[in-house]
This record gives sequence, C-alpha cells and structure tokens, in this order.
Amino acid sequence: MHNVLVIAKNTFKEAVRDRIFYAILGFAVLFILLDLFLARLALGDPVMIKSFGLAGIYIFGLIVTIFLGSSIIYKEIERRTLYFIISKPVTRAQVVLGKFLGLFMAVALTTVLMAVVYIGVVLHETSMFDFLGLVAVFFQLLEMGLIVAVLIFFSSITAPMTATLLAVIMVFIGHLLGSVLYSGEIIGGTTYKLSLAFYYLFPNLEKFDLRNLVVHGISITPHGALFAIAYAVLYSGILIWGAILLLNRREL
Repeated sequence: MHNVLVIAKNTFKEAVRDRIFYAILGFAVLFILLDLFLARLALGDPVMIKSFGLAGIYIFGLIVTIFLGSSIIYKEIERRTLYFIISKPVTRAQVVLGKFLGLFMAVALTTVLMAVVYIGVVLHETSMFDFLGLVAVFFQLLEMGLIVAVLIFFSSITAPMTATLLAVIMVFIGHLLGSVLYSGEIIGGTTYKLSLAFYYLFPNLEKFDLRNLVVHGISITPHGALFAIAYAVLYSGILIWGAILLLNRREL
C-alpha cells in the first residue's frame, strides 16, 4: 500500500505542475463566472444559472481528465521510467493503482475548485445554497473516476491520441445507451440483441447525469445513489484489473 500511495503522490504532483492544467482550470473558472452575466440575461432564472454552471463543471472536468489520463501509462513506457520503477520492489499492479489514485486526486481537486466557484455564483444570484448541485457534482466526479479508469486501460496498450479517441467514443456512447436500448426494443430482432449487448458492455454514464434533475429541485433516491456508486466502483475496478493484466503481459 505504501508503494501505491507514493506513486499516487508523485502522479498528483506531476499533474498539478503542468501549465496546461492551470490553463484549463482558469478557463473553467471563467466559464462558470459567466453565470453572473447569464444571470442578468435570464433575469436571475435559477434553472438557467444552475444548468450553465453544472455543464461547465462537467465539460472542463472531462477535458482535464482526458488531457491528464490519455498518456498516463504510455508516457512512462516511452520515457523508460517504468523500467526504473519496476526494477525496485514495486509491482506493475501497484503502478497502475497508484497512477489511477493520483490522477483521480488531481481531477477531484479540479472539480472541488470549480464547485466552490459554482456554489458562490449560485449563492450570489439566488441567495440559496445549492446542496443538490453539490450532489450532481459528486456524481459527475464519479463519472470522471470511471473515465480515468477507461483512460488508464487504453493508455496501457495504445498511444495517447488513440486512447483519447477511444475514451471520447466511450463517453459519447455511454450517454446514449438509454436511447440505443429504446430504439433496439422498438425495432426488435437482431437489432435489439445488439443494443442490449452495447447497453451492458459500455459504461452507462447516464447513471451519473443528475443535472436535469437537480436544476428542477428533484433529488436522486438513496437506492439510485447507492447503485450508481456501486456501478462506478465495480466498472472502474474491472477496467483497472484489465489494465494490470495487459501491463503484466507487456514486454518491457
């Protein structure tokens, strides 16, 4: 466990030292602050303010996650630093787990900072503390954690550009699985079987999208919340396990 934490700490430090990381974070904060201008146009409409702010947190959180995660394992192999790491009493599994934890910490830091700005803007414009907005941000962070696992899985076997493309495709499909399954049910036959396979194979990211609910004051049920958390942990665990297996089989 000590080795995992050391690798996580170093990964986190490397991520937050990147200038592009701060540039993306700066744009994210400015985007959320645009809520103040939007509030004037929307005459203080809380639904519009919350929708814009939560969308900003998601979009820039996704950009940071993909930017940091697309090459997280691959660059260690290219720099040959992975050879040095595993020459010590450190297993490849510990490297993968440490990288995942460190990257997730960096993404979480970004999300927390954006959430603070968002809460401040909503509080300023509506005089209300948006607790449900924080719940939505938490589930967005769960989704980012799952995407980190996706990126680590692909980064262990492909180049950064390919890993990025595959991750973006999975995110796109992951938010359309409900529609895909519904269309398959209507058409029936082989199409339904294929849509069902897609539904269970790809990560169902719709489970973490609470933005449309919380902006209208609707909370997720405890059962739904626990299921989404368990789903994120299980799916991420499978991907991390897969990345470990692939890295163990790779000749270094």
